[in-house]
Amino acid sequence: MTDIHLSEDEQVEALKRWWKENGTAILVGVLIGIAGIAGVWYWQDHKHAKAESGSVVFAEFNDALQQNQEEIIGSKYQSLQNDYQRTPYAALAALAMAKHQVDKKDLPAAETQLRWAIDHASHAAITHLARLRLTRVLIQEKKLDAALALIAEQKEPAFISEYAELRGDIYLQQGKIEQARAAYVEALADAALQATRRTYLEMKRDDLPTVATAAPATPAKETKP
Repeated sequence: MTDIHLSEDEQVEALKRWWKENGTAILVGVLIGIAGIAGVWYWQDHKHAKAESGSVVFAEFNDALQQNQEEIIGSKYQSLQNDYQRTPYAALAALAMAKHQVDKKDLPAAETQLRWAIDHASHAAITHLARLRLTRVLIQEKKLDAALALIAEQKEPAFISEYAELRGDIYLQQGKIEQARAAYVEALADAALQATRRTYLEMKRDDLPTVATAAPATPAKETKP
């Protein structure tokens, strides 16, 4: 029977053979692991630095908006879209730019920015805000079918009241009074509503016109020859 307890020298030789056969692969694995960890640290530092510089550009962009400095607005906005697209600041800037364009009555430009925000936002909450604002722009543009299609299936709990309200607004403009009423009732079902918003929605619901019941047609009088 072979002795399973090798002598010290045999153990050393076995270890040398094992290392010769497997050591290179293990060394490479260790180096990759270390490089991976270092890469993660570098990426986290890079992301942090990028977010910090992005916040500075975003602040400068907002300052330019407040002072209506169109040239600076444009340059800072392009920087945020091109250089900081992976940070939340790019999509937030798109929301702010869209509002700026709405104030200037340039609804098509606002629509473009909001669609960009929906496509590029890194946080779901920003995506929902952009979608809600785009819906309002489409309503103003009288693109009611497109507005309804944009939010028809949205059931995110945190925004369910806002989506339902907008569906009600669309149905009202389409003359679908009962569907509008049902949408406003759905918006009011949100238990987290603040008192002022609840009152506002109740006013919208209560101000809906009454659907008139069609009067029975009066038979035409028979005319004698």
